[in-house]
Amino acid sequence: MIHGSLEIGGNRLTGLTEIVALPRGARFHRADLHIHSFGGSHDVRDCTMTPENIVNTALAQGLGVIAVTDHNEINNVEAAVKAAESTGLLVIPGVELSTPQGHLLAYLPSLDALQRLHARLDVVDRGKPESRCRNTIVDCLNIIRSLAGFGILAHVDAPSGFEIENPGGSPHKLDVICHPALLGIELKSAASDISYGAGDPDTVRTQAGTLRIQRLSLGSKQFLARVLFSDSHALNALGRNAAGDKKVTRLKMDTPSFDALRIALEDSDARVRIEDLIPPSIPYILGVKFSGGFLDGQAIHLGPNLNCIIGGRGTGKSMTFEAIRCISGQASDNSIVDSEVWPAELTLYWQDGAGGQHSVQKLVGEELVNLDDADFGPVAFRIDCYGQGETAKLSQRAQSDPLALLEYLDRFIDLDESAKAEDSAAGSIAGTSVENRRGGVKSSADSSL
Repeated sequence: MIHGSLEIGGNRLTGLTEIVALPRGARFHRADLHIHSFGGSHDVRDCTMTPENIVNTALAQGLGVIAVTDHNEINNVEAAVKAAESTGLLVIPGVELSTPQGHLLAYLPSLDALQRLHARLDVVDRGKPESRCRNTIVDCLNIIRSLAGFGILAHVDAPSGFEIENPGGSPHKLDVICHPALLGIELKSAASDISYGAGDPDTVRTQAGTLRIQRLSLGSKQFLARVLFSDSHALNALGRNAAGDKKVTRLKMDTPSFDALRIALEDSDARVRIEDLIPPSIPYILGVKFSGGFLDGQAIHLGPNLNCIIGGRGTGKSMTFEAIRCISGQASDNSIVDSEVWPAELTLYWQDGAGGQHSVQKLVGEELVNLDDADFGPVAFRIDCYGQGETAKLSQRAQSDPLALLEYLDRFIDLDESAKAEDSAAGSIAGTSVENRRGGVKSSADSSL
């Protein structure tokens, strides 16, 4: 989807591909941090589950961060890290430990740290179906912490998971929940109500989460991160949930790294999203570029969430806003639109609710045109826009005109279908009344006249 071009900082910028390559701060990256491999985990029968194929499949699935976490073994981790070099995919060194209290996912900042962890563990029957780690979860977390790593309790809502293996609120269980090296809990189902947080229906678990915050001096909403990974034992299950849907977990990071991953889990309320629980996609603006006018040569890659335009007086904030506002389809009375400083060519990129991407262009003094399909392609979508001072004017007007507030609220509601249904019902009633008169049918009210 390449349309038009302009020079920015000596580099050629053309179309949407280059727009989305521009930095836009922290964004959500898809992550699958619970993957097993052939020759690493005894219960993996898929011989194609090699480190190289795992990396290639992860890239094809649009994943940004993965971890090969075999049962008590780490022999395939280094190969996975090397296979991902220069691909843009981050591989976190990890292992899944089968402890007496349940399974624990351990993540370390380097291969060396992972090897040192493994050397300090009491693992028996290595390579066999009955292999197990005889260290307790607290012991494991203590070693992990000493190596600057962290842990996540694996599939807590499934057999062999921590909550199933350790019901209630014993002191030993609380020592695990309150451990500083434990940053999250993994779920098999997004519908699970286990959180050890404010929304957990089990009061014992809620109290454990509150105690964790108190012991570690955390923020009031700094509960354990809830994550969902594939726990894949076959290549076709990688990057997918238990139902086979392409939905795992998104983690918000500036650039994927071990430290960024830790920060995301520690700030899970803002930086962790289980994809099963993300609302259906809605349209949003991908980016904008200017050619000519005051902002000639500028391009902006917009995020799907909050975007802030910051600058001093006269730096082009209002022009940027009014340019983006064009895609709303709402007329603006701002005098800057199509003025002598307005861009000769304005190009906007947006993504619709179905994931389709569109390029639209506005030449000065003209209407928007869809560059991909000039005849039938959409040129705008409904968004609520207010320029500088408009909300203050609305508030002032509403004090004397109640309809002003009603009109404002109506902008958030799609009344088209309701209006059509009302018109149809009114037309039906009117038609029935005419037919009754023509047929000589009288109502009881008519008879009394």
